[in-house]
Amino acid sequence: MNVQVVVIGAGIAGLCAAYRLKEKGVSVLVLEAEKQVGGKIQSAHLEGFTFDIGPNTVLASNEAVVRLINDLELSSKVLWANSAANARYILKKKKLIALKVSPALLFTPLLSLPAKLRLFREMYIAPSTVRETVAEFVSRRFGKEVLDYLINPFLAGTYGAKPEHIAADEAFKTLTQWEKAYGSIIKGAWHTLRQQRASKKSSRQMFSFAGGFYDVIVQLAERLAPTLWCDAHVQTLVRQNGHLQLSLTYAGNPQLIETKKVIVATPAPDAARLIKPIAPTLAAALEKVPYSPVAQVFLGYDAEQVQVPDAFGFLVPEVEKRKILGAVFNSKIFPERYAEKLAITVFIGGSRQPELAQLPEEELIALACAELADILGIKVQPKVAITAQWCAAIPQYGLEHQNVRQAVEEYEQRYGDIFFTGNWREGISVPDTIEHAEKIAGQVAASLRHETLARESAH
Repeated sequence: MNVQVVVIGAGIAGLCAAYRLKEKGVSVLVLEAEKQVGGKIQSAHLEGFTFDIGPNTVLASNEAVVRLINDLELSSKVLWANSAANARYILKKKKLIALKVSPALLFTPLLSLPAKLRLFREMYIAPSTVRETVAEFVSRRFGKEVLDYLINPFLAGTYGAKPEHIAADEAFKTLTQWEKAYGSIIKGAWHTLRQQRASKKSSRQMFSFAGGFYDVIVQLAERLAPTLWCDAHVQTLVRQNGHLQLSLTYAGNPQLIETKKVIVATPAPDAARLIKPIAPTLAAALEKVPYSPVAQVFLGYDAEQVQVPDAFGFLVPEVEKRKILGAVFNSKIFPERYAEKLAITVFIGGSRQPELAQLPEEELIALACAELADILGIKVQPKVAITAQWCAAIPQYGLEHQNVRQAVEEYEQRYGDIFFTGNWREGISVPDTIEHAEKIAGQVAASLRHETLARESAH
């Protein structure tokens, strides 16, 4: 079999890249090792409950994700988050405290008076001359309490990470840019706020669909069929006579595929194993990308039996020494989905307590219920309880990550036949992943056009 491009991996990155290539008239084949597409984006439907496995919400934060939704003709089916989702809580001493942003931050009980007074010093602290972890950056500019009660839980909820493991200019790129441009984050925030008010720029909104974001996966898969193979296991990838050759099994049967380009859209460790025979140096770089393990526990209740705040959910600072990272109140965010039901997703593990993410399902459910009983006073047993566990859930963008990114870019530019995309490239969010997949699809299509023109001019 001969196609122009083979995409390895049918998560959101691989599907999006393949879809954009097909739009451009490029023949493409997508290979997925699992029997179901979507990667870490899945949905579970049980007894009238819809649970989002993987990301619970998506932000309309860039043009790429909005464009994809429109192109898939899904815009009329979007569920926008309820306004209650703007409220978020942080746990402190067994109490949920509403998270307030500046200037209300000065009145929050999350911070002590000395910590609040410490905030004013930020405008007079010189910018750093070296790259820092989030822990170093925030401690230096705002002090330890801000790190412990604001930033630590935020990173646990987004990256499943500890601040010591993430680079500041990766997780908080805007803040580090403000420090460089204005000498202060507070000054940068104030300047930006004035610009936004002047331009009346709208805020980014969270959204999903009736069946979860997996509805997008389904639409992409339908448009790529029948050139989307699940249960396809690639054994080798080699260069042969000016082409790339893949040997694999598809539904147990051996296959040999010849192609001009390959897009590897798998997690970094899987990409490393695949390319190690032909690119050992790059594989060694990809092997260094760490991932945090995370378990999700999905709990469903009758709404009349359980009361939770009208909010997105709550996060747990590490200093509180609890056994969960936080919880999302799914039915408060998208009430249209749940009628008289209450759905909660509890997150466990991360870099903070990786061993907990590997517990058996029944122990995870018991742990989640015990923590919610202590924190929220929920004593009734859930009607529905299921789990999802990821040994390697979220890539960790540490101080060395820019070296990985540079190594991949140099390889792509040097050889021009194997490309890489995924949430380990330019951001962990779904919109960032979609944007990069679209970018890679454009690069591959341009490379194919250039090679065609070169051959034609040679004749």
